Amino acid sequence: MNHKEKARLDRETLILDVALALLKEQGLQGVTMQAIANGTDYSKGTIYQHFGCKEDVITKLVAQCGQRLVGMIDLATENATGLRHKIALVSWAFFINAEMHPELTRFLALAKSPEFQSKVDESLQAELAVIDQSILSRVVNLFVGQPGVSAEKVMVGAFGWWAMKWGVQDVMVNDWELSKLGFDDPRKFFFDALHVFLDGLGVEQDELSQNYLEIQTQANSIFNIQ
Repeated sequence: MNHKEKARLDRETLILDVALALLKEQGLQGVTMQAIANGTDYSKGTIYQHFGCKEDVITKLVAQCGQRLVGMIDLATENATGLRHKIALVSWAFFINAEMHPELTRFLALAKSPEFQSKVDESLQAELAVIDQSILSRVVNLFVGQPGVSAEKVMVGAFGWWAMKWGVQDVMVNDWELSKLGFDDPRKFFFDALHVFLDGLGVEQDELSQNYLEIQTQANSIFNIQ
């Protein structure tokens, strides 16, 4: 990387850091090109040299978050034994990533909506699509060729798990008040429901995946969460 390329990368990194801070502090309405320029001490024209609109900036941040998740999914599967154990640890990869980046997770649905994406540069749309495909293919491939999971059940298993995980993730990042209904720890209820779902799907049981606290401890260790 030459000096000019490094300087451009450094500018882009600062722009994204400032945009993320604005998103955390003020929400989506606080992320404007002028606010980013003010936070970086660059001119607004310089910001536009990197991103054509604030939707581009948000999409890039979401893509970076997704890329980190891809790495966490791979780490989870590398450290797991058997399908049930893999699914449990990959689930925690999603939850930990959401807890680390709640401000981005809240906007996932919006950032991928047609109206939002219609404003986004095609190269960034393509980048996000590649990451989404990487994540989804990893989820589906968890179920492919596994004992007890017939070919007809692969997509059912992947979609069912994905939908369950998405619901809990939404509860986590959007501060749903569920404790009054008895759901003090949505992840614990997800964990128990996951085993019922996997039993129904025909996934073999194993000793590694049965204890919620042990899975949580394993995941924290794998992802270096203190």
